[in-house]
Amino acid sequence: MQSVLASILTFVLMLQTFFGLLGSRYVVTENIRYGEAERDLVTVYVPAGAQDRDYNACVLFIHGGSWTGGEKEDMAPHCKKLAMKGYITATMSYSLCSQGEIGETTVYTMLDEVTQCIAALRDFSEENGLNITKIALSGYSAGGHISMLYSYSRPEESPIPLAFTANRVGPSDMTTDAWGGGAYMLSSMLTGTYITDEMKENGEGDRLCRDISPVAYVNEDTVPSLFCYAGNDPIVTKGNREAMVKVFEETFGENGNGYDYIFYPLSGHGLLLDPWSEQKYDNTLFRYCETYFGY
Repeated sequence: MQSVLASILTFVLMLQTFFGLLGSRYVVTENIRYGEAERDLVTVYVPAGAQDRDYNACVLFIHGGSWTGGEKEDMAPHCKKLAMKGYITATMSYSLCSQGEIGETTVYTMLDEVTQCIAALRDFSEENGLNITKIALSGYSAGGHISMLYSYSRPEESPIPLAFTANRVGPSDMTTDAWGGGAYMLSSMLTGTYITDEMKENGEGDRLCRDISPVAYVNEDTVPSLFCYAGNDPIVTKGNREAMVKVFEETFGENGNGYDYIFYPLSGHGLLLDPWSEQKYDNTLFRYCETYFGY
């Protein structure tokens, strides 16, 4: 059954790509350097006719990989899909943590690099007459965590105003409520501070976990948010989707205007077994672009 559903999804995606190619085309500018670190590179997709618009917006995609791997090219299909719809898109690579170790690179490094990358996109816009006036962040898995954490905790730092965020299976709650005892190990890696037994007992460990939890920053001023989670995800625990839905319902009301939640009941972390949920996510993302970008 799962293999049949996966085949159907693959066919649907092929049709989307084929018909998209009949519409807007785009020009790709690869590996623009935005910072001094080795991986500080961004690739930009500019659709035909973008220079003729009075203004443009951009969706910046952030790849997954457990904060320790992944490449910006992983997000290329998503960039192409929206570029075919006429939107400027970009995909960034970023510095990575050391697997299971505490090093110089932390999630705070990654958040700083998001700011640097958006500044580089602003400069690219000015150099090419694109007049990008709005930006949205979108990420998958660890990239979804980075995208949400930046959008909710650092929106005022963005060199281009944030319009919305759209994320797929992104860790939202880094506390023990969602990850159990593993939260301390994960948060140690991401914050660069080893959480000792003493810190667990005195509450400092829990504070560090909350500090990197996107849900801790959601409030009535949070940018509009689209997010999705899978029913059979063995990696991003169900506590993450439950925490995300709860905080948005409490802030904006059930089915409120501040967010949209898409559920993939059959899928695992790769979101491969729910083609109808995938289509609903894509259609909602297109609606967000039209609504919050204004075209």
